[in-house]
Amino acid sequence: MIGDEVQDLLDSLAAAVGRGVAVDDPEGQVVAHSVHHGEVDQVRAQAILSRSVPAAVRAWQEAHGVATARAAVRVPANPALGMAARLCLPLLHQGRRVGLLWIIEGDTPLTREQEAGAVRNAAAIAALLDGGGGSGTLRGLLTGGIPVGRAAAVLGEGPLRLLALRGGRGKPGRAVEEEMAGTRRPPAFTVLDRHAVLLLNGGQDAAALAGRLVARTGGVAGLSAVHAGLGTAGHAHREAVAAARAAMAEPALGPVATWPDLGVYRLLAEPGGLATGPLHGHPTLAVTLETYLDSGGDAQETARLLHLHRTSLYYRLARIEEMTGRSLKDGADRLELHLALKLARWNAV
Repeated sequence: MIGDEVQDLLDSLAAAVGRGVAVDDPEGQVVAHSVHHGEVDQVRAQAILSRSVPAAVRAWQEAHGVATARAAVRVPANPALGMAARLCLPLLHQGRRVGLLWIIEGDTPLTREQEAGAVRNAAAIAALLDGGGGSGTLRGLLTGGIPVGRAAAVLGEGPLRLLALRGGRGKPGRAVEEEMAGTRRPPAFTVLDRHAVLLLNGGQDAAALAGRLVARTGGVAGLSAVHAGLGTAGHAHREAVAAARAAMAEPALGPVATWPDLGVYRLLAEPGGLATGPLHGHPTLAVTLETYLDSGGDAQETARLLHLHRTSLYYRLARIEEMTGRSLKDGADRLELHLALKLARWNAV
């Protein structure tokens, strides 16, 4: 529900400009409206009753740049839709888009002074609405309810990673809210499937933040790899949740685990992300590695089975380590590589 402070600001603005005023959330749902002033068109009446904006109306608005606007936009009347001309003010707080403020103008646009006052009110309303950190948009993006383009208008663009907080004392969402209190630009977060999920920019010190949240809750946290943008946010979410699960299953990985460092748990969580992936297209190296691992790491036996000179074998093994980023002296890395090779055989039949 909208707080009293937001409603008071809306009603004061509506009285000052003599027009009807309404607020939509980033997903296009009507979340607040003023008492009636001036013209009330068919679209406004329907939106107030249904608490939503019809698809045809949204399409008309977006055709005039509303979806990505960072400053005031005037949307012309559309008699076929029963819609009067409107002024749209994006509600922006700390660079994040948290909604839209609508003022019905009709045939008489606001004066310059009225528009300036509306802009000031919009900034105050945005600050009051931003307590949720874009949670609805992030949740919609991760569950498939909001397309990437619409989510980007709220959450921004650029490299990102996701953090998943799980378990511990109390509610993870509350721990996030407490940790973010007073932060100049808090990350967007939501609670989804027992995890508090945070959307972080790619350069943010995610490990430090995860450490503070884990210390506060006594739970575990998982971090995804860095991804190029919101188009792969769903994949990043799965990585972060898998990392949190691995941290809970294997204390040696936690309490903060990162997807690139999960080893064999990456295989269990997502067979497509196998360490042997770089060997695809290099069958000689793949056969060498499998023979070496099947032989228990016995170089002499491997060289005999492959009819190789020992020096050639060592060269191949060094290339395999370089290409996979794994060490054949590390037991966990050997396990991951061996399982990956056998799973590749299993999937090939």
